[in-house]
Order: sequence, then C-alpha cells, then structure tokens
Amino acid sequence: MAVRGRLSTWERIHKYDPRAVTTCVFCNSHLESHAHLFLECLFSRAIWTQLLNYYGSPWNGLCWNDFIAWASAYWRGNTHIIVAKKLCLGATVYHIWKEHNCRIFKGIQRTSSLVACSIIDTIRCRLSSINLKDHPLIALNWNVNAN
Repeated sequence: MAVRGRLSTWERIHKYDPRAVTTCVFCNSHLESHAHLFLECLFSRAIWTQLLNYYGSPWNGLCWNDFIAWASAYWRGNTHIIVAKKLCLGATVYHIWKEHNCRIFKGIQRTSSLVACSIIDTIRCRLSSINLKDHPLIALNWNVNAN
C-alpha cells in the first residue's frame, strides 16, 4: 500500500478533511506524504542510512517514486540477494509506518536508531529461515548463520 501511495498519510486525509493536521509526525515541519514519510524525512533518512551502512550499500539519493521505480526494475526474481533487498524495503516501510501509528494513537515515541534495530532484527529473523550456505556474504552482512 505504501508503494502505491494508498496509506492514510495526513496528505491523503487532508483531501477529505481540510481541518486535518498535515505536518509529519516525525519532524513536525513538512507535509506528510508517502515520499516524505518513508524517505525524505530526517527520521526516515536516518533509518535508511543506518540500514544501508549496515548492509554495506551506498545511498542512491533517489526520491521515493524514483526509488520504487528503480527497485521494481532491478529487484526482479527470487535470488537470495534480491530477497534480502526486498526484505529490507518491506521491513523498513512496515516499521516506519508502525512507528508513525504508535506516535499518533499511543503517544509512544522511539528513536530512529531503535526503529532501525527493530528492522534489522526482523530481517535477521526472516533470513535465518533461508538456507544461505551458498551465500556467505549475505549471512556475513546480516550476521546470520549460513546453515
């Protein structure tokens, strides 16, 4: 739903309720759109930077729509490397949206570092169920047993 722009961000809610607050729950200074929430916000950017540093991949500097188009074009198939990249994207979007909702509905706030650690744990858990014996670099990058 995030990739298709269907999540109920403040930008989308504002179309139906002009009285709705439209600022990002993380930075309180920009319009909360899918692009801002998942990639452009300093909070989200800090998460992506930590994940990409952990994964050993440089930041590509793309905007959200370009990033999704690029990932859709190049992350095809089910090779172990592609699965790890898709897991990273899916887990990151899920945890950012979860943090977004916790801040709105529960008043609970975590730092970007804690959210990134949750994402890493989620990815490790999923990768630990995959046989990575022939892919030691993935196992090494994510600190997962290859067997």
